[in-house]
Amino acid sequence: MTLNKRYLRNIKSNLSFYISITLLTLLVVYMYVAISAAYTKEKAYLDEKVIEANREDGQFTLYNDMSDEDIIKYEEKWNIDIEKQYFTDAGLGDSKTIRVFRPSEKVNKYIISKGSDIDADTDILISELFAKANDISIGDTIDITLNGVGKTFTVCGYAIRFDYLFCLKNVNDTFSISSEFGVGLISRDAYDSITAEASKREAYYSVVFNEDNEQEVRKNLYEEYQTSSYTSADINNRIQTPNDQLEELGTMTGMILPVAIIFVVILMAVILGRKVKNEKKMIGILNALGMTKFELARHYSIFGLIPGLVGSVLGTILGNATTGYMMDLMIEGKLEPFNIKFDGKLSSNLIAIGLPTLCYTLAVFVTALITIKGNSIELIKGSGKSNVHKHLRFPKSKMSFKSKYKLRAVLGNYGRTLTLIIGLAIGGLVLAFMLACTDSLEYYVDKSVDEIGSFEYEYFLNQVIVETEDNSSFEADAVGFLASSFAAEDKNDIVTVMGIDDTSYINLTEKSGSELTPSDERFYISSMGSMLYGVGKGDTLKLYDINSLEEYSITIDGVFENGSQNLIITNNKTLCKLLSLDTTMGIPLDSVKLYNGVMSKDSISFDDGLVLKEIYREDIKKQLDENILDSMKEILWVVLLLGAGIMIMIIFLMVNVLLSENTVTISMLKVLGYNDNEINSIITHVYHGIVVLGIIIGLFLGIWANDLNFKKSASVYNCYVKNVVKPSSVMIYFGIAIASYVISLKLLGNKIKKVSMVESLKDTRA
Repeated sequence: MTLNKRYLRNIKSNLSFYISITLLTLLVVYMYVAISAAYTKEKAYLDEKVIEANREDGQFTLYNDMSDEDIIKYEEKWNIDIEKQYFTDAGLGDSKTIRVFRPSEKVNKYIISKGSDIDADTDILISELFAKANDISIGDTIDITLNGVGKTFTVCGYAIRFDYLFCLKNVNDTFSISSEFGVGLISRDAYDSITAEASKREAYYSVVFNEDNEQEVRKNLYEEYQTSSYTSADINNRIQTPNDQLEELGTMTGMILPVAIIFVVILMAVILGRKVKNEKKMIGILNALGMTKFELARHYSIFGLIPGLVGSVLGTILGNATTGYMMDLMIEGKLEPFNIKFDGKLSSNLIAIGLPTLCYTLAVFVTALITIKGNSIELIKGSGKSNVHKHLRFPKSKMSFKSKYKLRAVLGNYGRTLTLIIGLAIGGLVLAFMLACTDSLEYYVDKSVDEIGSFEYEYFLNQVIVETEDNSSFEADAVGFLASSFAAEDKNDIVTVMGIDDTSYINLTEKSGSELTPSDERFYISSMGSMLYGVGKGDTLKLYDINSLEEYSITIDGVFENGSQNLIITNNKTLCKLLSLDTTMGIPLDSVKLYNGVMSKDSISFDDGLVLKEIYREDIKKQLDENILDSMKEILWVVLLLGAGIMIMIIFLMVNVLLSENTVTISMLKVLGYNDNEINSIITHVYHGIVVLGIIIGLFLGIWANDLNFKKSASVYNCYVKNVVKPSSVMIYFGIAIASYVISLKLLGNKIKKVSMVESLKDTRA
């Protein structure tokens, strides 16, 4: 049919318009497909392998060890799986550690992601992130120092322990450093021969609950074997961080991205609908020639179907092809890689292709039907109800023609103006969110190390030291403290309660600048803990001991600035009384102090086996730099380009529509003697104020979204990042936004030159 030739002619004459719609559709569909496919595949793999590996539900240590016979009886009594996990930290060069495990048989079994299994006592499996960070390939030999003895092993493959999927050296750490810490596995015989002496091997128990009886088992363990520490899977950062990150991806996949797609689709459908209204004269002619309303609507709906189908198909193909890269960018640089093949989920692909195509097609179809309601003769003449209200004609105003025209263009078409504002706000939100996120993280890195204190070394000991007034256990530049881990009611976060008298190494400064001093029966909470639990000065917080599950209630007497630690401070005596140490240890608290931790300026040598955990100030700064700033900067430019691209395309499309709707006006202005630059100033520069408004709204939305994101994710990353925006970032934001506007106007400037003066004569002839 001859009419079908209009598709090619129309698209060719409006090529930039259709390319913009196609690209924007491609962009949002690509983001949805890539992230959706990554989440679906990773989540399914993790769920399957967690069951296969029988990953622990909790880990604990005991003051009174369980024998093999005790374990068997306990498993039968409570329907649980218990296995002792043996490990030894081995050195690999300077400051690099491989935690070598004895392979488990029941709980926390490993999965080989690449290479082959252990075949000889000289074979070793290691975690892939550690291997890549240190340029270790399968087949290489590595020399490690194990219990003071140098050993050579051949790397036979990469393996994952799903209780170390997020490879932290200490269970309560926040960030991992892949270049310095990893996990290794050697044969049971090799491990037993190297660590023949029991004192040279470390161990803890892992448990899997086969029924809902965790609380009963924990209470019984404490009563029978005196639990010295217990960490459930939901507060174990090695286990919970992967779950939280996948949950965030799931939220994006299930809610945020579909909403974004729907919004952009509706936005584009509105723009396409306006494009059809501009052809009402052609619609009138075709209707007069005998085409029915349905045939006309079907004919015009193809103009929506083409960009919707092309953009969504290309976006889906590109999304499926680059899912692995997207996953690596968002998650796998931090978690042990699964090395699985990504293939798009059929339902997600169908939604990604079908939703934009259907919405675009329906929008144009419905718009065409509405347009055809008018009389054919009126459509051909271009007459009918004016879009400009009488009060917008400004008959008595002394404003210039140019000013009147701009006001009518903006106020006379609320739909077009509102669409532009919303589109700019979306692009601005993306830009502002990313810039605010980067500024906030930089501020957090700079401030957090200072907020935690001025110590250079912090040691946590595995036994309590008793110090009398006449017998100090520490050097002059060291400060002792008592620390115990608690969980808050209805929360899965660990909060450390510290009893300390000498605060020379810690920061207890309130937001107002005043200093807090530990004293009897007074408890101060960090700003992170305050935000996390929603408590402030005067509020009551319920805690329970993670070992005995005994409950306590404390009153918060103040909040000190510390956004990187979930911490409660009191004095030594108060914490001892809270833990009933005066009763259990039979020691009068008025004459002694009890410590299980030390802060110092210089390194301290302790007896072998006394140190449970040690923290170096420089390591904290390094972790923050590597895990926060470096990873964030990897995706900064990608997101900035995304936001700028959305802005450019939205502005381009809306000004394009404006030009299409005013072709006759442009032609008439040429007849009246206006040159191209003057016409450009009148027609395309009407949105200066509206663009600024949309950009400002986007800025505030992005900053608000950043604040909301950090507050929501505080429990996920064990830190609260303050919402900060630098003046330089605001300038960058406006620079990118305004540049997007200028580029759009520049690209559309040539369309003015292409409009012929004959267009106005055609209009009067009708």
